[in-house]
Formats: sequence, structure tokens, C-alpha cells
Amino acid sequence: MRHSLLLKAVLPSAILATTMLTACDREGPRGPEGVAGVDGIDGVDGVDGIDGTDGTDGVDGVDATLPPVLTRLATVPAGAEVTGLFKTDNGELFFNIQHPSDTLPAPENKAAVGVINALEIDEIDPKLASVPVPATGSSASQTTQVAAGSYQVLGRAGDTFGGALGFGLGAIVNAAGTGVVQVDSGAVSENPDFNAFVPSNADGSQGYLFTAWEDRPGAMSRLSLTRNDQTKATASWSVTDAMNIDFSPVGGTLINCFGTLSPWGTPLTSEENYEAENTAQWNNPNYTDGYPSSVDVSRIQEYLGGTFPNPYDFGYIVEITNPKSANPIPVKHFTLGRMAHENPVIMPDNKTVYLTDDGTNKAFYKFVATTAGDLSAGTLYAAKLTQDATSRVDKAGFDIQWIELGTANNAQIEAWVNEYDGKTTADYVEGSTSYITQAEIDSWAANGTGDDRYAFLESLRAAAAKGATMEFRKMEGININYDAAVAGTAPYMYVAMSEVARGMSDDAGDIQLEEQKCGAVYRFGLDNAWNAVRMDPVVVGGPYDGTAAENRCSVDSIANPDNILVLNDGRVIIGEDTGNHVNNAIWIYNPEGE
Repeated sequence: MRHSLLLKAVLPSAILATTMLTACDREGPRGPEGVAGVDGIDGVDGVDGIDGTDGTDGVDGVDATLPPVLTRLATVPAGAEVTGLFKTDNGELFFNIQHPSDTLPAPENKAAVGVINALEIDEIDPKLASVPVPATGSSASQTTQVAAGSYQVLGRAGDTFGGALGFGLGAIVNAAGTGVVQVDSGAVSENPDFNAFVPSNADGSQGYLFTAWEDRPGAMSRLSLTRNDQTKATASWSVTDAMNIDFSPVGGTLINCFGTLSPWGTPLTSEENYEAENTAQWNNPNYTDGYPSSVDVSRIQEYLGGTFPNPYDFGYIVEITNPKSANPIPVKHFTLGRMAHENPVIMPDNKTVYLTDDGTNKAFYKFVATTAGDLSAGTLYAAKLTQDATSRVDKAGFDIQWIELGTANNAQIEAWVNEYDGKTTADYVEGSTSYITQAEIDSWAANGTGDDRYAFLESLRAAAAKGATMEFRKMEGININYDAAVAGTAPYMYVAMSEVARGMSDDAGDIQLEEQKCGAVYRFGLDNAWNAVRMDPVVVGGPYDGTAAENRCSVDSIANPDNILVLNDGRVIIGEDTGNHVNNAIWIYNPEGE
């Protein structure tokens, strides 16, 4: 008690209260929080520090753009031409062995229709090593060599497939179906060309392979195929049936060459009618110096059972409609012009078609259909080129304009064709013509006199009269990649020019280039309306050595390109048709390099 009183007397009251609470180990109620104070004023920014020392420069990287690369995918037997290049949606690659040397050991001396197994061409390694060039006379030179997968022969000329083809694969059966028209190679053709595979089930393991036979008259076979291994890793194919397309409803066909599959799934075969260049001689019974040879005309007459043929019935694009049915139906599209068609390619608008004309001093054509997916009516055009200021084949490109030739439909044109029925060799008069005259064409072109029959029945002469470029030399396969186009990528179109020579290499006209006997592949730029507006070289063959005993064109590059395909990633497959390589090759052109 005394100590407490003394403490109270000595300490101030505030300190005493605190001391007493602590001593009792008790806290009183917490008071309310006070109002937050005002934020203070920001301080002044500090001064920037001194820049550091520059680092050492890095090593230069590799250029992003590499030079284009050519890879030799395959070689074919000596004397043979690569034909029928066709890529399925599954990446299977079909191609044919056309007219191999008859001195090769059997069975390699017979033409073949075939496919590369265990290969997905769209996925092929861009660093794939080229298949070697076979040594002349070696076993490799006598058969087909591939850099990946294995080549399977599906059928050879003359095969009957257990009686399904009574006259054999490649036989040119007459319109009555009773016999075979003899061709240069004998009872059956050794000239398989265009292939188109039309799948009949969802995964593409079954379907129909259409093959054109390039003779006078022409023909087309259809093989029913089944792939034996669904994985494709070790796949092979079986032929389960075979038939020939009946062309008698359209009066037969002539020199069925390369072609394409339409976006709506119908094969389009091309009549490569060189006779279209010289219709005046068609009924000349003594003409043997060129096309049309009286022998060729007589073969068509034999096909028809004795009726003398009308020249204007031949030289068109033929669409095989109902291709999966028991009786596919051929339709001749007179609208796409009469010429030595190599092949058509339809743009993704399903209206615009580009057409090449094989031979010398030829034109390049475009057709625009009136209705998408229907080639029976539309307008035909021919190209007018303006060359860049150089004569170098590897540098000279061309700007393209289009000259309208005429507009019509199949029914109109067929009526014009029929006006020339019934003429025979008895009507031939030396120095004259039983058919369309040059004076008629010139009057139509200059004055608009007459109907547009000239554009469609005499397309080459009509294009010349209208001022189109008429100097192309062996303009061959033309193609585009549909998948890339539909996906929205602006694709390029490619064309094979087998040889840059003659009208293309003289010092006159729209095209004035140095001669390149090994040929070139050109790329076309397209605008948003699918008009080809520019043409540039991308692969040039050679060098050429005319003194060489063999392989006059370098084996390290293309020689006389023919068939063309475009892969999904923009690489291009090029097939050769040349005597300048002992063994023709299939190449992969990669514009992006390795």
C-alpha cells in the first residue's frame, strides 16, 4: 500500500495508467481509425544513366531465300516418254511409260500404265537425293527407276485383264465395237497418255483410272482399282475390272493427249489435232507430206465404218461425264476451240479455262464459261504478249493481254460443223478448199462479217487474223494446284515449253528469244479474276551440245518438258518427252530451295 501511494505521487498520470495496464496484461477497446492523410507531392525524376558500351557484332546468318532446286524423282526405260502424270488427293502419283524402245527386253518393250507405291508425293522430303542417271545399256536404263517408293505396272499394252478387254489395253476399237483400227504401232497403241483417277469411296482406296491413248483415231480405257493396304506404307493396287470408253456417240476422237480432272470430278481429254492446222488438205487423197495425212484420215473413216469424216468433228476438249457409271458419256466441247490441244486447266472459279496448242507457231488460249461448272457455253480468247527488253530465255518475261475471238454454245457450233458433212475426196480441187477459206476468216476479223464459227472451227487462223501472238513452239502441259487456290493462297500456274525455237527464237514478232533446244518451264501470275497477266521463266533446260552422241541436253537439268503437276506446297513435277536424254526423267522443281 505504501509503495503504491509513493508511485502515484512520483509518476505522471498518463505513464502510470500505461504501466498499470501492462502489469495486468489486459488491453482496452481499440479506438476508431483516423482519416487518411493527403498524398505527398511526387519527387523529381532522377537523371538518366550513361549508355553502356556497344556489344560485338554477331556472325552473319544464312540468307532466307535459297536458290531453286531440281531433284530427279524417276527415270524411265530408254526410248520411252513420261506421260500421264496425275496426283490423287492422297498424294499417290500415277504416270505412264509411253512408246519404250522395241529393242528392250520383254516386258519393258511394251507401253505401261502405272503408279508409284509407298509414296505420298505432297510429303516427299525436299532433301531427297536424285535417282542416278542410268548408264547407257545398263539394266537400270532398261526399266523404271524411282528415288522413293516403288513403281507398279498396272497394265501393259495388249493386256486383256482376264477377258475384260477383248482386244487388249490400248486397242482402238471401231465405232461398231466389232474390231480394231490398225495404228502405227500395230493392233494396239503403245501411246498411253493422260491419266485421271476418280475415287469411288470416301478414302480414295477404290476408284477408276482413266487413261487416254494418243493415236489416230484416239481411245480411252478405264481400269477399276483397289488399293490393297489402307496405310499406303506398303500399298499396292489390284485391277478388278477394265473397259474402253465408247466414243461413237461423238463420232470418235483423234490423238487423245494430256488432260486434267475437272474440279467437279470429270476427266477432260484433249484431241491433239495437228490436222486442224491444214484443213484445206483434209480431203486431198494424195496428201502425204504432212498433216492431215491421207492415211490418218482413212483410219478415221475405217473407225466410222466407211463414212468419210468431217474435219470439224475433231480437235476439241472431250469431257467424260458420269465417269463412275457403267456407261460413261463423252461430251465434245466445241466451245473450247479446235486445235492441237495439249491440255486444259480449269481455274477455281469453275469458269476460266487455259488451253495450250502443241506444235509450231501456235497461240495460247483462254475460255470463260457463261455458267460456273458448265463448259457448254462461253467466250474464247487468245493471248497477246509483250516481251521484256532482253532476249535471254532465263530472264525474259512477258506481259499478257487477251483478245476476244468469239462467243457461242455447243449447240450453235455443232450446227456450224454439220454444214460441212458429206464432203469427200471427190470434192477436192487442187489449189482450192472444200472448207472454210482464208478470205472468210479475214473478212470476219476485219469487218465483223459472218458469225463466230471461225473462232471455234478454225481457232488458229482466227487468232492470227485478230492479231494474237502466234509464235509459241510446242506449248505442252499446263497446270495449277487447286488445293492451294481454294485455301486462299494465290497460286501460280505453270506451263511446259518443250522447246524455245523457230518462231520464238527468230528476230520478228512478239517473241524474240535466244534459241533453247532443251526447253523451259514458265510461271504465270494471275489476278483476282483468274486472268493470266504475266509469264516468266522459272526452269530453263540445258546447256545443249549438238555434237554429243547422247544426252545432248545436260542430265543435270530438264530436257524438253511436257507433263506438269503442281504440289500442295508449290513444288512442281515435270515430266520429259525428249530424244535429248537417253532416259527421260521426272523432276521435282522446288522454288524455295532445299
